[in-house]
Amino acid sequence: MTIAAAVERANLDELVRLVDGLAASRDWSGLEELRDRAREAVERGHQLWGVAHWCTYRLALDAPPKIAAAQLSEPSSPLLPGPITEILGVRHRWSDLRDHLPDGPARSIVAHECGLRGEPVDSAEVDPLVVDVPVRLGTWEGPYAPVGYGPDGGTFDPPSVPRLAPVELPHGAESVDDDGADALLELVRAWMAESAGRAEVRAVEGDAAAAIGTFGLRRARLGRVSPAEAMAWMAWAAASGGAYGTRRGSAAGRSSAWWTAAVLGGIDDAWPVDADTLGDVVGDLRWYVWSDLAPDTGWVVRLAVEDPLDGLAWALMAVDAR
Repeated sequence: MTIAAAVERANLDELVRLVDGLAASRDWSGLEELRDRAREAVERGHQLWGVAHWCTYRLALDAPPKIAAAQLSEPSSPLLPGPITEILGVRHRWSDLRDHLPDGPARSIVAHECGLRGEPVDSAEVDPLVVDVPVRLGTWEGPYAPVGYGPDGGTFDPPSVPRLAPVELPHGAESVDDDGADALLELVRAWMAESAGRAEVRAVEGDAAAAIGTFGLRRARLGRVSPAEAMAWMAWAAASGGAYGTRRGSAAGRSSAWWTAAVLGGIDDAWPVDADTLGDVVGDLRWYVWSDLAPDTGWVVRLAVEDPLDGLAWALMAVDAR
């Protein structure tokens, strides 16, 4: 059966199998033809947008760098498992992509996606107005949570959880009005706006246990994490849309994590900041992950932070069940 005939039949199962077959045989021109024909068929009443977008995904995923890079010009879609910029950064090397990427904001985002995975990217090749954090990881930073893309979609596992110890939680800590709480909540804004997530943040005078205790819990499990691990958790939360929202990508997640850390450390007025400056600040804070003792399901992030110099602490609890 020809590609044209398959599109006219508009059988979605057949078309998905056709996409898989064309990708497996590395027939990139066939995938491009199927994408274009599926898109044109929409104008004639066939609901084939999903097929067109899946062709774009498989081209970005598996095609040679020149063809893969060209997918940046295709329309974005929540039907894709992630943004094309991230798919390119996960599946291809910067050295292979750079000569094929068009000028514009997306080029800088791809560079950051490659950079946070440890590839050498020259800062002169990125626009600081697009992503206003350094493209190269700080010496204190990383690794971030792994992201995988394959023929069946994406995998976005959270960072590993350290061993947690049981703690008795104090109550009665005095709440404070603090910008750090807003910054932490912003990490998971998409979980609430685009999915079915719920999130709360507390800021108190006291330590991490006192902040967690304001959720009304008597006991919890608490584990200290390094600044790099805390950044990975914040970036993971901000990169996603939760269970059902649109994924923003690792570069956007890392940028949000940097901003949140700067606010918590009180240096947001000096933004943008360099890696050494932020590294000093996050190193002065104490970072924890915690559990409320209930089994975790779906998307979950529970983070607590202490500022021992100012005697402040914050606790974030965000859950978006599948």
